Amino acid sequence: MTTKTAIKCYRFEGIDFIPEDRLLQWHDNQQTLLTNDESRFLASLCHLAGEVVSIESVYRYTFTYPNAYEDSGDHHYDLNILLLSLSKKLLRNGKMAIPIYIIPSYGFRVSLPNTAAVRNETPALKKAPSWSNIAKKHTRKPFPLGIKTNYATICTLIIITFTLLIGGCILTTQ
Repeated sequence: MTTKTAIKCYRFEGIDFIPEDRLLQWHDNQQTLLTNDESRFLASLCHLAGEVVSIESVYRYTFTYPNAYEDSGDHHYDLNILLLSLSKKLLRNGKMAIPIYIIPSYGFRVSLPNTAAVRNETPALKKAPSWSNIAKKHTRKPFPLGIKTNYATICTLIIITFTLLIGGCILTTQ
């Protein structure tokens, strides 16, 4: 039995962005890992894709939510440095995989992704079990092979043990 996991994904031409995994999954099966801040920044831009968003809104949406893994929320983030490092990771063959447009004196805009959906991912099986292993599993004996006794003997020993324990309790309480 396998478990499917729902993962939010923004799919652009040539690349998938998976915010929860902080991952850029290129369509040629290469992967680029983002920092936590880069991932939050890109996720906020993708969430508001198609809109021109002010710098203050992006900053507030990206960095004011509490992060359980940080010591305090008193950090100062420079969006320019963050945008520069993110742009380097998004650059492929001289073209931005996810173009981030800078609107002077206002903010940012990211084009709408091809799809913004939840992907169901199924973890790959290590190895499919063979029919002989399945058959062996279902025909196991109830006791390990080291115990070579039958049910009647075991039941008799259990009854005798309980009888002796109960008898011993009765004698000690009188």
